[in-house]
Amino acid sequence: MTPLERDDLILAAALEWGSDAMYDIRIGTLGPTLYADCLNKAEASFLRKQIPIFWHDLYTVVRYPTHVLTRADEAKIPYDPFLK
Repeated sequence: MTPLERDDLILAAALEWGSDAMYDIRIGTLGPTLYADCLNKAEASFLRKQIPIFWHDLYTVVRYPTHVLTRADEAKIPYDPFLK
């Protein structure tokens, strides 16, 4: 798959299911996979009902974060002076 084909498929996914999720295509355990990253479980559940398991010969996965960083979690992350 060329970078142009990849970008076209990502754009097609965003047009078909909305731009609320972030779409990416990577090689997964079942081959080329379209990942749709949602902000929360409710959005992921709604999107999962719309997206088929296979789309344009891509396996599809809908994900959402299961842990939100708190200030205490952020305090445990080592300081990196080169990170901006």
